[in-house]
Amino acid sequence: WLGCSAGKISVRSAQLLEHLLVVGAEMSGISSSSLFPNLTSLDVSRNEMKAVGMQALAASSCFLKLASLDLSRNQIAASGMQALAASAFFPNLTSLDVSHNEIEDWGMQAFAASSFFSSLISLNVSQNEIKKAGIEAFAASSFFPNLTSFNLSLNQVGVAGMQALAVSSFFPNLT
Repeated sequence: WLGCSAGKISVRSAQLLEHLLVVGAEMSGISSSSLFPNLTSLDVSRNEMKAVGMQALAASSCFLKLASLDLSRNQIAASGMQALAASAFFPNLTSLDVSHNEIEDWGMQAFAASSFFSSLISLNVSQNEIKKAGIEAFAASSFFPNLTSFNLSLNQVGVAGMQALAVSSFFPNLT
């Protein structure tokens, strides 16, 4: 693990890193860098990435080995979630935290329609202003067959949204 706060690390150290925690850094510099070929865990929570930072990260082919990605509390909004959903650069991702990002129904619907995240085991979308339409789209998606953990707390999905998820046959491993 290496945590850095807008600091510098050597090229050799970066190439050996498997886990990285980034605080207060410019995301465009990280997402455009090929210095992290072995990175399996990236925590960029609380960096105020907004949609533009998420778009830069989603467009980067530098994180192909990532298994865990924490994007929580970055204000990525629905457009940032749409950029992530359209990215094919996270084929090994098993854990994704996008909590506290105001992704709303539109962002959840875009993610539900993405076939690029079938390896996900754990998904945290808590406190994102997701309502019935967003959770119904997710419940109807067949792209998440390995999901065992799904946190959607502090959203307004309602009884109908929860029922759609409960009767969905697309989540055989969800507990």
